Amino acid sequence: MKKTLLLVFVLLVVSLVIGIEGYVFVDLNSNGILDAEDQVVQGCLISNGIEIVPSDSGGFYNISDSNGFVFLIKPDGYVCNEWYARGVENHDFLLTPIVENGVFAVVNDIHYADDPDLFYESLGDREMIDNPDEYMTKLVSILETISPDFIVCNGDMGASIKDIDDETATRWATKVRDYLTVGDIPVYYSVGNHETNKKKEDPYDIFHNAYGPKYYSFNSCGTHYIVLNTHNVVDGSFIYEIDSVQLEWLRRDIESVALNTRIIVFSHEPIFNLAKTDNYYEMMQIFADECSYHISGHRHTMIEYFDAPFVELTCGAISGAWWEGPSPTGDEYGFTLFEMKRNDLNYCFVTLTEDYSGWFDMSRETPYSGVEYVRFCTFPSVSDDIEVLLNDHVFECDVLKREMRYWCEYYFNLNLSSCGDGLNEIVVRVGDKEFRKKLFVRSAPVDIKSMKTNPEYFEGALVLVSNCSNTGQWGTTYTFNDGSDTFMVQITNLDIPFAISKDEKYSLYGIFRNNERVVDPLKLLVAEGIAQEE
Repeated sequence: MKKTLLLVFVLLVVSLVIGIEGYVFVDLNSNGILDAEDQVVQGCLISNGIEIVPSDSGGFYNISDSNGFVFLIKPDGYVCNEWYARGVENHDFLLTPIVENGVFAVVNDIHYADDPDLFYESLGDREMIDNPDEYMTKLVSILETISPDFIVCNGDMGASIKDIDDETATRWATKVRDYLTVGDIPVYYSVGNHETNKKKEDPYDIFHNAYGPKYYSFNSCGTHYIVLNTHNVVDGSFIYEIDSVQLEWLRRDIESVALNTRIIVFSHEPIFNLAKTDNYYEMMQIFADECSYHISGHRHTMIEYFDAPFVELTCGAISGAWWEGPSPTGDEYGFTLFEMKRNDLNYCFVTLTEDYSGWFDMSRETPYSGVEYVRFCTFPSVSDDIEVLLNDHVFECDVLKREMRYWCEYYFNLNLSSCGDGLNEIVVRVGDKEFRKKLFVRSAPVDIKSMKTNPEYFEGALVLVSNCSNTGQWGTTYTFNDGSDTFMVQITNLDIPFAISKDEKYSLYGIFRNNERVVDPLKLLVAEGIAQEE
């Protein structure tokens, strides 16, 4: 009897130690079973959110399921339809080889609901005016056409599944999952604040049941991607941070990545939205040392906040202003398309409100003045050149065009110094289509005498000088007077689209150089740095 009890105890201990086990292999005959015709894969990494273990020479792995989920850290060049497991003792990870093209889509803040009244019940300060199903259908159609390597759904999938009954919340979460089941394209989900219910024992139970583990990583096209959960519930209190267990896993995960591999991190909240806890500062240091990009949502806006030591980018929302129209920052319903090209990560915001998308990527440092560098993106890609208008007048400028796989980018400089203070408008014509953007302009010129008197305060600064009269010319060197002093400007290798006349007034924008060291203190960088005043 004692031997029997001892044997049962040993078996229980062994089963606890074993946790989940299985094989990683390429299912060459597509029968879902490891057999002689298949190819086992050694060195694939499997994690339970705490430990990370490799598959052995026979493709076998064994790991504890102490954290609920076990997931494959998918290697480059494969897809795995069942990349995570939960509550089982055996699970095989079946890999299918694919050709990856470096294109992926980020879908943020869907806030899906199938009923306006239930939407209002979960988000009491919002009213669902537009139908999410219409735009989700259009999104799916575009994704089917593009067929990206993967899709990241970066949080807040349901209207607010933490603030509605579980049956409705599950229905909304499932509907989003069904929409985004586009062929065999992998979809990775991150936890949003509207998926986190601090009142429950498992704050993420709806998320877990619909989407899987709350943090994990995978590889694609030479890049390591990490999805984090930036929500923590401690003693019933909600904190925007990653917890200590996740932080330790993050360190181990990055240690397993080969040096010089690009690392991109996703989470729902942008960095500056997180609580300034010890975990925050440790995570930020990891990002600064190891990561290239942090891509988030939550703010319903498309903006790159900074680019060093890593790029901090938030992406626009599918739901705009929670299905009431464009977001509070003016972004229409849409998603973000990314393409890795020559080792650079490029992106374009694709709007869903029109059949043809045009997006102005500009600084948000308003009021605008001086020269503004504009990146204008069209989706889908077209062969047309563009025409730029400023306040209904054709603006002559050099335009550079770059064709990406699925969109086109046009680059040009726009000199706004000749615009009147107040509301102005850029128009970009592409074929028979027009795209408009309103700008608030307030010129803030500085006079040349002030700069010459105190050059140390202006050295290296981009400055705008207005009301300038041309007073002379020697070859490519021109003299101007702005009413305070005379200064020289060299205009070389700049294709100015008009003749500089003594009868006209000009605004000049360029970099100021110490006039005690050079004779021409204002250096124009581009032809658009000089504009005729009206």
